[in-house]
Amino acid sequence: MALYVVERDLSNTPAEQFRLDQREVASACIRLKTQGKLVRYISSVLVPADGRALDLFGASSSELIEEANASAGVLYTRIVEILDLTPSFLSHGTSRPRRSLRRAGGVTTTTLDDGEGTEDNMASKPSSELTRWLLDGQRLFSLCLEALESSERLQSENVMLREELARLRHRVDVLQAERSDMVAAFNDLAGHVTQVVDHILQKSEESGEEGSSAPR
Repeated sequence: MALYVVERDLSNTPAEQFRLDQREVASACIRLKTQGKLVRYISSVLVPADGRALDLFGASSSELIEEANASAGVLYTRIVEILDLTPSFLSHGTSRPRRSLRRAGGVTTTTLDDGEGTEDNMASKPSSELTRWLLDGQRLFSLCLEALESSERLQSENVMLREELARLRHRVDVLQAERSDMVAAFNDLAGHVTQVVDHILQKSEESGEEGSSAPR
């Protein structure tokens, strides 16, 4: 799948509405994916100074991203395809060092894990920081989506198993009712047969007695 950035204008959008839009877009992508369409909402970043948001998606085409946003009812300014140029030969620790940011006299200081510190004004490199956030968010959100999809699949299978169990219980109840009816019918038949046999035996005994008492 290719990577796309969706630019949104948040100058008149409350923070709560932005979070609701994120949920709607993620749900729309999941629905499209169940239909066999390759689209995934990865993450979002804010640019407070410009009142903008950038949503990162993975999709087989920009049309699917348009469909996802339309389904979620979310407005956007434009959709742009981007490239992940992180070298594949670099290790995770080399290409993605953990950094801690702190303010010192109005200047942002970036400290690497190995203890080396360099002072860097973050405002002078918005593109590089934004790219790093997008790529890190892509990896983390992909894991979250996979866990969510697995959970939804298990819930669906659980519902199917419950329905099958309910059908089996109903079938057992029907079979038990039929067995009770058969036992009752067999008991009635056995009682009727017993009465017939008793009647025949009684007639046979009466005939024998009449025959022995007759004069010879």
